[in-house]
Amino acid sequence: MRMSRRVPANAPAPTPERLAEFRTELGRIAPANLLDELTVQNGQLVAALDEVRSQRDELAVLNDELAETNRGVLALYNQLTEELEETNRGVVALYAELDEKSAQLRAASESKSRFLANVSHELRAPVTAIIGLGRLLSDSSSDPLTAEQARQVGLIRSSAQDLLGLVNELLDLAKAESGRIEPDWEDVDLRPVFGQLRGTLRALATRPGVELVVEEPAAPALLRTDEVLLGQVLRNLLHNGLKFTERGEVRLRAEQRDDRWNFQVSDTGPGIAPELHDRIFEEFYQVPGTTRVGGTGLGLPYARRLVTLLGGTLELASEQGRGSTFTVSLPAGGA
Repeated sequence: MRMSRRVPANAPAPTPERLAEFRTELGRIAPANLLDELTVQNGQLVAALDEVRSQRDELAVLNDELAETNRGVLALYNQLTEELEETNRGVVALYAELDEKSAQLRAASESKSRFLANVSHELRAPVTAIIGLGRLLSDSSSDPLTAEQARQVGLIRSSAQDLLGLVNELLDLAKAESGRIEPDWEDVDLRPVFGQLRGTLRALATRPGVELVVEEPAAPALLRTDEVLLGQVLRNLLHNGLKFTERGEVRLRAEQRDDRWNFQVSDTGPGIAPELHDRIFEEFYQVPGTTRVGGTGLGLPYARRLVTLLGGTLELASEQGRGSTFTVSLPAGGA
């Protein structure tokens, strides 16, 4: 019987010297007989089988662990899918609720605008009649009034004028909110506008310690905007400054920076605390301590809406005791 072993295919070809060493080594370790050789090979085969069995057991354990991991991943995936679907249902429900709330807010805003417009329209006629009657009673051609009667008629006329101002502001605010104000875009020369403001508001600067300063803008002072709406905004801001400033000055200046015009109305009045900067643009809000001066709390909200309509912004910089500066920024080429 001849028994042999193959040399691995990737082994280098043996040299004659190497073959001689193999023969010497094989002669040294050659088994005494065939039974010894079979015993050795059986032992090697048993060892190989044990190693294969051990690897098979390890592979089975790994397969079990992998299956358990797969079950955990699948369960986590299902849980995440359910949570995502639940979240999506919540988001859809939230969007639906937001749409409903938005529709309710639009309806409420439209109702408020209609209410303000109707009330303003209905109040304007009787208030105007009261003012006319008061003027007739005070007229020199009418029967003379006593001093007390004249004083009371004056109070009636003054109260009616204040009420008419409130009615007009309510009507303007209702128009702005309902979108019924359409700007009449045109190229406006700011110098005549500033001259008109200087002339019409000078009469309001009745306090001896307050000076109204309207700086002439540098030529060419051209801005594409609505002249009437811009005039209303600046007149409102200047009137507020004159009303609340007891000493110092109220100043209007304008300058062009790149493609924008900035209008600044500054005063040396009492100033406004930083925490109230946003609130003064709320309807009917008045800064505590200023109600004695008068006003409705509608001028600034209306001015900001007009500025927004013109494509610009209205901002406030102020500190208590250091005056206020309102800045209107408008695009030079229009909205």
